[in-house]
Amino acid sequence: MSSIQTAEKEVIRQEILEMLSMAGTDGAGEKVLRAALKKAGYELSEEEILRQVFYLKEKGLVRTVEVKNVKLGIRRTIAYITAAGTDYLEGNGGEIPGMDEG
Repeated sequence: MSSIQTAEKEVIRQEILEMLSMAGTDGAGEKVLRAALKKAGYELSEEEILRQVFYLKEKGLVRTVEVKNVKLGIRRTIAYITAAGTDYLEGNGGEIPGMDEG
């Protein structure tokens, strides 16, 4: 992976965190995140967005809840920012690999 691709992923992760911070207790699903990222100039598939969300989850910056309706065949992953994610955005956390703001 090139350093430009790595930097772009870091920016996308930062954008996702900021969007989840704005969403507050409602959180946001992959479709909402995709639309918001598209407005910010990033054309990503829902699968790629979920990859980034799960990356952030592994770092403890977000939590996810899977919402299902078997009758309607609907399955969504809703992401929420954690306290650690908020601390990171506010500059109160330590350095997190893969989340370089530099």
